[in-house]
Amino acid sequence: MVDVDEAAPTRDNPDIKGRFYQYLMLERAMPRQSMPLESVDESIWRHKLAVEQDALLARWQAQRAEQEARLLAQSQFLNHFSHHLTQVLSDPVRLESDIPFRPEHFELLDLLMARTPDRDRILGLMANMSWLGDALVRYMNSHKQKELRRDVEFSDYRLVFHYLGIEPLQRVLPWMIFQHWGMTQDEGLGLRRRKLWRFARRQSEAAAALARRLNQPPHVARILALMQNLDAVMLLQVGAREFYSMKNRWMTQAREDGAKVVHEALLPLQLPGKPLVHMMKRRTPYTLHLLEHWKLTDLPLYDATLRLSHPASDAMTKLVEQSQAIAIHQALLKRRLATAEELSRWLAQHHLSGHSHWKGE
Repeated sequence: MVDVDEAAPTRDNPDIKGRFYQYLMLERAMPRQSMPLESVDESIWRHKLAVEQDALLARWQAQRAEQEARLLAQSQFLNHFSHHLTQVLSDPVRLESDIPFRPEHFELLDLLMARTPDRDRILGLMANMSWLGDALVRYMNSHKQKELRRDVEFSDYRLVFHYLGIEPLQRVLPWMIFQHWGMTQDEGLGLRRRKLWRFARRQSEAAAALARRLNQPPHVARILALMQNLDAVMLLQVGAREFYSMKNRWMTQAREDGAKVVHEALLPLQLPGKPLVHMMKRRTPYTLHLLEHWKLTDLPLYDATLRLSHPASDAMTKLVEQSQAIAIHQALLKRRLATAEELSRWLAQHHLSGHSHWKGE
């Protein structure tokens, strides 16, 4: 067969196949051929740039105005919430509407403070507190109490009551009552509630340890330490209830009014800590107001709690205040929220020599 040479490439008949073969045999990738640049009219592009800059500035100004409007709406809402919460907490009638505190709980604590409590009266009050009886049975049947109960399973709180005796009950029942007071399903309270429980538990243990050192009744110190934390429990619960109720009302009104900015501003808000901290520092005795409203001022528990709201005037009040200082020291030390020097000065202000004074009690 005779090889036929292709006709020489011409302008009208370019060597396309030859170009393809050359491309096919290249050892390296061939870069893309750049398209020829078009001529640029600088005046047109300067005008386009100015228009885009104006549009960008307008968008930034609109976003800033919207952000300022959201911040203003949030500030107005939070200011209104703080004022409203102060009013609710100062009114015992409104305060008791949706909290787990009841007069009989304080009557039971008052009985447990006595040197020789009336067993029948305690059982009589517990008969109307199924949650407390269930908690006592769970405590006794827990793995930690396996040796104490000798592998026996209890089903009746009255059997547990008589099996334990009065002194262990004076130790465990107040904490169970405090846990019941702190129970809430409100959104966003899980972490704060756990931190408050942990602090109250530490303070009650420190108070009992100090009471033993000073020949004071540990069960009384433990109850008063829990009572000192009750205002914080109430503040957290009522604050959450009122905050989310008010937030829902404001958002509903914003939807009806077409106030999109207000709705978007309130949507991400959670229960703020700042107004709660401010109210905690004021140390308003909300618990005392409730006891007065329920006409429980004749209880020794009321008198002891009243003394806690004043400068330490007796040994029991002083040691409860010291137990709070110890618990604060432990919390800040563990979380490294204060230096060792600051914490040492803090303990010295409360006439505590240092960690060795109460460690291991």
